Amino acid sequence: MFDAVHRAVGWHPLIAESIGSLYQQRQGVKAARSAYFPQLSAGIVAGEDTEYKREGDGHAIQLNVSQMLFDFGKVSSGVRQAKANVRRSQAQVLQSIDEVAKQTAKATIEVQRYQALLESSEEQIEGVSAIANLVQIRKERGASSRSDVLQAQSRINAAQASKHQVEALLQRWRSTLQNLTGLQSKFRVSMSVPEDVAQACDVQSFDLLSVPGVLIAEAYRAEAMARLDQSKANAWPTFSLDANVNQYLDQDYVDANAFDEQESAIFFNVSMPIYQGGRVSAGKEGAGYALLSADAAKDTAQLLTIQKYQEAQEEAAGLMRSLTTLNYRESAIAETRDLYKQQYSVLGTRTLIDLLNAEQELHLARIEKNNTIYDLHLLKIDCLYSRGGLRNAFSLDGRQIQGVEVLP
Repeated sequence: MFDAVHRAVGWHPLIAESIGSLYQQRQGVKAARSAYFPQLSAGIVAGEDTEYKREGDGHAIQLNVSQMLFDFGKVSSGVRQAKANVRRSQAQVLQSIDEVAKQTAKATIEVQRYQALLESSEEQIEGVSAIANLVQIRKERGASSRSDVLQAQSRINAAQASKHQVEALLQRWRSTLQNLTGLQSKFRVSMSVPEDVAQACDVQSFDLLSVPGVLIAEAYRAEAMARLDQSKANAWPTFSLDANVNQYLDQDYVDANAFDEQESAIFFNVSMPIYQGGRVSAGKEGAGYALLSADAAKDTAQLLTIQKYQEAQEEAAGLMRSLTTLNYRESAIAETRDLYKQQYSVLGTRTLIDLLNAEQELHLARIEKNNTIYDLHLLKIDCLYSRGGLRNAFSLDGRQIQGVEVLP
């Protein structure tokens, strides 16, 4: 299971997609910070001037420089928004890793389930075959009829058909696991389960900030807060220092209008919205509502995290209790089957139907116990996933996964 999870997270495209989005958001921080630096632009202007006695065409190269001096937090809040987007993308990377790890671990458990059920099917075939051999011996001695032989053989055929169904389901889950891990060759999965998985539902409290869903909600709230601050800052002026240089290209135009061939200017600029149809105030109110929504989303994420963990924990506890009963039941039925076999072959006080039914009941008890064991393992994966413990359980924290280091 350990190796399967590591292989899956090392190549799966779902993780690569989220990592690509993370790199994109990191560039967004650089773009937001660029507003702190001088903004340099250049261009060429051309036009026809008829205001003076001497008409002519004006062509000039323009160079403009603007440096923001103070903006009451417009740029800084934009940077905070970009950083919040990065944190959200980081949490989404963790979420995709957890999702792939969960799917792979569960597929591995399903392979283990059907490997165990296949073994049970083989035990059933062996058990029914032993009964059929006993019936054949009794028939040769004249103690059993041909109908008994045919009945035993039909049970063997039924057990073999059941085995084929289990083999088909095993192959299906092996194929699923191959797709998740990227493996092409056939393989057999070890029946062991990591210790952290076995104890996954025993934790009574955990850090909610290790859960990607909660981290994503936190990032949305930070973004909403920054957007609210930016909407407030938009109502205040922006102070900047602007400069421009014009280099005229048409000497006749310069001479006719008494211009210098090169002109430059520097300005202290103050700009502030006076009236924009209510856009600024509407933006402020909208950002306030977005923050309220983000607060509620954060509370919802925390509530759902705790709820899902507790549901899986309680269900796992119930299966653990039933497993004790199922173990006792299997032992009792196995002992009953052995007694029936002795009574059938030696004393003749049991019928063939009694013996075949006891073997079938033992097989069903094994199936129920195996299904309970692997249902319990699936619930333990759910416990780990819901509390953000999969990365720690499979030693993914601190590792490089597709070029990104996963931090606890």
